[in-house]
Amino acid sequence: ALDEEWESFAAEAGRLRHQLRREAQGGVGGAAFAFVEGALVQAVREGHWLLLDEVNLAAPETLQRVAGLLEAGGSLALTEKGEADAVPRHPNFRLFAAMNPPTDFGKKELPAGIRSRLTELYVPRLSSPEDLSLIVIAYLGPLLPSPPVGPIVAFYQAALDAAATTLLDGADQRPEYSLRTLCRALSYVRAAVPLGYGLHRCLYDGFHITFVAQLQARFQPQVEALLLRHLMPPKPNKPPRPPPARAPARPSGDGWVEIGGFWLQTDPRHTASAEDPRFIVTPSIEARFRQLARMVAAGRYPVLLQGPTSAGKTSVIERLAAATGHVLLRINNHEHTDVQEYVGAFAPDEHGKFVFRDGALTTAVRHGHWVVLDELNLAQSEVLEALNRLLDDNRELHIPETGETLTPHAHFMLFATQNPPGAYGGRKVLSRAFRNRFLEMQTDEIPAGELTTILERRCAIPASFAAKMVSVMGELQRRRSSSRVFAGKAGFITPRDLFRWAERRPGTYQELAEAGYALLAERLRSTPEREVVAQVLCSLLPRVQLCAETLYERLLCGAPGGPPTAGPHEGGTVWLPSTRRLYALVAACMASSEPVLLVGDTGTGKTTVCQLYAQAAAQALHIINCHQHTEAADFVGGLRPTRGRTLQLEALRGRVAALEAEAASARAARASGPGAPADGGAGREGGS
Repeated sequence: ALDEEWESFAAEAGRLRHQLRREAQGGVGGAAFAFVEGALVQAVREGHWLLLDEVNLAAPETLQRVAGLLEAGGSLALTEKGEADAVPRHPNFRLFAAMNPPTDFGKKELPAGIRSRLTELYVPRLSSPEDLSLIVIAYLGPLLPSPPVGPIVAFYQAALDAAATTLLDGADQRPEYSLRTLCRALSYVRAAVPLGYGLHRCLYDGFHITFVAQLQARFQPQVEALLLRHLMPPKPNKPPRPPPARAPARPSGDGWVEIGGFWLQTDPRHTASAEDPRFIVTPSIEARFRQLARMVAAGRYPVLLQGPTSAGKTSVIERLAAATGHVLLRINNHEHTDVQEYVGAFAPDEHGKFVFRDGALTTAVRHGHWVVLDELNLAQSEVLEALNRLLDDNRELHIPETGETLTPHAHFMLFATQNPPGAYGGRKVLSRAFRNRFLEMQTDEIPAGELTTILERRCAIPASFAAKMVSVMGELQRRRSSSRVFAGKAGFITPRDLFRWAERRPGTYQELAEAGYALLAERLRSTPEREVVAQVLCSLLPRVQLCAETLYERLLCGAPGGPPTAGPHEGGTVWLPSTRRLYALVAACMASSEPVLLVGDTGTGKTTVCQLYAQAAAQALHIINCHQHTEAADFVGGLRPTRGRTLQLEALRGRVAALEAEAASARAARASGPGAPADGGAGREGGS
């Protein structure tokens, strides 16, 4: 710890010395800013060609900057650079633009002034059997002497017909089966057949992850039947069945692990974890784990997991990353996520000089880590569409701030998770073109029987407790769906509430009922709703009686400083029954290390109770007043001018004195410790 303190002090002293040197030199050597020409300017100057992909996603004001280049003899004025002269258009410069029709989510009409200057060509969807046959032959012809061209084309056309009429994906939309979907299935077959999986299993796996996995569970058997009928070999008097999921012989070389019947590459730079006691494998979790392993074995295509909250989307990715020895980075998306959080931004280094620092996504691309974009559809579609180039098959990440274009490391893998739009607040519908770039996997809720097993094993509670808790959840959800007595789109109780309930470690049924009441009922606003929760708990848990006042007193006994007495106290605090109730419930949350949300009208004592509890626990309490313009920098910090050199020098001298005193104390402790030489340093002779 002392070494870390000295290293931190050295870095702080270096920054101050660098700042003083710059000021002594009149600012010379400070952070220099220069205009860096973008790809458009370079192409115009040097006569290169430029493609504006997804052009109708750009703002109309941005597109107006290129309007002058669309005319003969046009030029580009660099007003941002402060130059009056325009950049003339090179004779060899050519511009292409591509866009999806403005009928999809997030796609806009191209401004008329821009569109009229472009020669427009329509690209129809590829549907001719002859053209599709040529694509299948191009992928599988070099691999197989007689590829199953006809059956593959027949299945693809049958899947397109079903998608247009009956099928629904996890977002309650018609699935988008495109030429990219077909080509990725064929790419899987082409890559897996040489590894010894067998043609028919490769066909089944490749078309299952691309055409079946994204559908709702009730529609998956329909497409699986098409898959078996067209692509699996017929047997006399027997319906076609999926091929067995047995792993072939181990591929040559080191760095392979077998998961769910598939050989996956491990990262030799890190150690793979064979087991995780907190990851409980049940039949549905095992099927989900196997499906994800199948998708990872397909290559380096991005994978999107969609399903309800607490369905285990992120945990199954974390477990697969640990099993294959890959570092997993997580990016939590939100309404104000911007591209810089993915790619990176300029930030000061240890000397105060601005340098570009990679974001989590750029770090993963460079070093071959896995990255998961949590809550994908909370981010703005304009931000997500900036990842299109990385999600395509050519896989590139362009960094505009540095002009660098990265090709991902061989081990890089991108995952994303999201809740279905519409069922959860703030979740947006992603465009079909964007989602089509992912291999999608629909995850449903964990069955009640398996949830009981997970609660018992993960939270170390008796099986009888786990079964009763799951039955309480089912009854509360049933009553909500029939009488609408509980508010909230996500339901009154979720599996996450069950885990929080179990983590309170009840030892008896009475404690189980009280913990459930404190967690589930005390967040409701009306007395009838709380009575329904109490009624369900008392009816399903044996030999329990719920009394709110008794519960509060028991919780107060475990609070810091013991239960407060009623009436006025020092500092003007009056401990009303409502204050004691809230203090007791906060104490229960703190005992289980739970984050707390207090909801109530102004002046009801929410802030006061937090201050009182922090004072009783002898903890420093920082308060941030949020408002409509609060941003992340208010929480985590941001770049600020470095001022107040006198105060900084005084603080630095104080740290030096403290470190010297700590070092002297450590030297004295070592000198007087066991084995220290006695008599001024002279050694002892003989034994004791």
